[in-house]
Amino acid sequence: MPTPMTERLPIPSIDGVLTMFYYRDLAAATDWYERVIGFEKILAFEGLSLFRVHQGSQLALVGEGFGSQQPIAGTNKGAILSIQTRVLQQWHERLFRYQVPGTGEGLQSGGGGLTIEFKVRDPEGYTIEFFEWIE
Repeated sequence: MPTPMTERLPIPSIDGVLTMFYYRDLAAATDWYERVIGFEKILAFEGLSLFRVHQGSQLALVGEGFGSQQPIAGTNKGAILSIQTRVLQQWHERLFRYQVPGTGEGLQSGGGGLTIEFKVRDPEGYTIEFFEWIE
């Protein structure tokens, strides 16, 4: 007889996924994601900028002193934004035109040879990975 710990119950519906990054300079990060990356800003409050990444996927930029967490110094943030795309070359060209560090290295093999990718860092060191599965 299945128990609650072994039985696979259906999950309730999910309307979206939100990733939260924390910043000392929220204005600079907001400008970078809006202007350089090109994400659509869908909400802005004091201490918060919310961007649509994809249908049902959003990125929240939270300013220092707001939210439940605080900005982490350095580049090891413990989280990255990983963007899967079928137009990897177009993303690379866009960010290369903006002279975003990391784009000069070109596309790399990643994921144990399962992906082609490139990685950049945002103004406060969060890693943004763009990748495409190799078919």
